[in-house]
Amino acid sequence: GDKVVVGVSGGADSVCLLFMLLELRREYDLELFAVHIHHGIRGDTADADAEYTKDICRKFDVECQIFHEDVLEYAKQQRLTVEEAGRNIRRQRFEQVRREKSADKIALAHHQNDNAETLLWNLCRGSGLNGLGGIAPLDGVYIRPMLCVQRKEIESYLKKREISYCIDETNGEDHYTRNRIRNH
Repeated sequence: GDKVVVGVSGGADSVCLLFMLLELRREYDLELFAVHIHHGIRGDTADADAEYTKDICRKFDVECQIFHEDVLEYAKQQRLTVEEAGRNIRRQRFEQVRREKSADKIALAHHQNDNAETLLWNLCRGSGLNGLGGIAPLDGVYIRPMLCVQRKEIESYLKKREISYCIDETNGEDHYTRNRIRNH
């Protein structure tokens, strides 16, 4: 009976999460609301990601809200890194939709590999004990049901079901800290 806001970027992880929740929707009587954030950074490919997300949600009868944001400007104004700015904006929009829809949870597609990257990042920054715990599966209204799943399992799930997804070309670049950790 829960109402769940689902962060959907159009990438493999979030598309897998959406499809897993779609499979559970009837069994658990879930009402799903997708939220997609267009960060205003990647131009046409980001437009395509937003369109893909809108189309897949329409096909499976999931209400979808797409937010167009200027993350670079927000980062400059708030004196944040682009990564931090993007995360802040995403959280603000997820919370906004959760309030508007009186939703119970916000589901995010973090997985085992993300957790390992976060742990390494925290160690590099000299984290205390809290940082050594990595990403929490449950943090208030935030749920991360795929923390026990590896990225290769996500890709296998999508391939077996012939589910397409978008690829963010910036993930291969080392400009962002998380990407450097992931790529090296």
